[in-house]
Amino acid sequence: MSNRPYIDLLLPYKETFTPANAGAVATVARDLVYHTTLDYQMYVYGKYVMSETFPRLSYIGLKPKWPFVYGHNLGFAHSYISHLKKQKQQPSLIEIHGRCQVAQLIAKNCYNNKIALFLHNDPRKMTGGTTLKERLWLSRNLAGIFANSAYIRKCFLDGFKKEEISETPIFLTPLGVERILTKKPNKEKTIIIASRIVPEKGILEAAVALKKILPDFPDWRVKIIGARHFKNGRTSKYEKSVKSAIAPLQNQAEIKGFLPLAQVNKELEKAAIAIVPSVWQEPASKAVLEALANGCALITTRVGGIPECAEGRALLVEKPDSTNFAGAIKALLSREDMLEKLQDIAWKDYPFDCENMAKIIDSAREKIIS
Repeated sequence: MSNRPYIDLLLPYKETFTPANAGAVATVARDLVYHTTLDYQMYVYGKYVMSETFPRLSYIGLKPKWPFVYGHNLGFAHSYISHLKKQKQQPSLIEIHGRCQVAQLIAKNCYNNKIALFLHNDPRKMTGGTTLKERLWLSRNLAGIFANSAYIRKCFLDGFKKEEISETPIFLTPLGVERILTKKPNKEKTIIIASRIVPEKGILEAAVALKKILPDFPDWRVKIIGARHFKNGRTSKYEKSVKSAIAPLQNQAEIKGFLPLAQVNKELEKAAIAIVPSVWQEPASKAVLEALANGCALITTRVGGIPECAEGRALLVEKPDSTNFAGAIKALLSREDMLEKLQDIAWKDYPFDCENMAKIIDSAREKIIS
């Protein structure tokens, strides 16, 4: 530890803080540390990993205390509390990503520290945030709450009275994705779906739609990138159903499995179209931002926080099912003017870079710390 003031960022236990296997929360934390302009040292805490973590970042791996008793997340929180008590210098802010029960436990045990909770998903579906009583406790005992979309902010405040809302230190801190490209890319007749292959992401509905539409456009291909988790493993029944759905497309379709983000970006750079077919209330989709950052014509859905960044920049499907996805795909493949217009908008109207994301959250951090 240096003598500089510092901020600790705590990841959910499941996150792997490595370039090869980082999930969405880990990449957000990485980008926030890389792009901060605050004069604080940043330390990222998570589970032990055997491979190299992200370069130029301070990562500290902890083993969960009594995981069979507490579970991995609370066991990790207990280990962090023990670690913190040994430090002569305390962090200016403890920023807990994505785990309400971890924020609650640390706030109860470290009441002299300032604790902030960064919400990446609907807290009403998380342990420690399910009930109104739990969320009111968090609002009264945490120094700050960061919501990655207006939709998630609304979820946290669900059931709050007007005065309770006004007293809650909640900040809207939208996500960002760094645009690596320096010029508008040349596109191929390729469609990309890059996502975890799980039911809520709508991959099967999109696959069924593509099976129906692509045979009429033989010069187009689709690539589905992803797996059930943020790495390749045993194939799930759902993944098998997606594979079966696109099998009739033969050479027009390919499932590539999990790829590191750098390789996903290379595929998106070449793709004319990206589909983000979420069927659940998506909190704030990084896949949407990654598609726009690479200048793809985007087809996505009007669910959760997606319209906050996709409205006016994408073809939004109102009812996410295979019939409506088929209509949207056919519209883009049939009309080159619409395809080119969406690509042009994605390229020219992109305010979602990591610098802006970090600037917003840094401002919130400063308000909390001061």
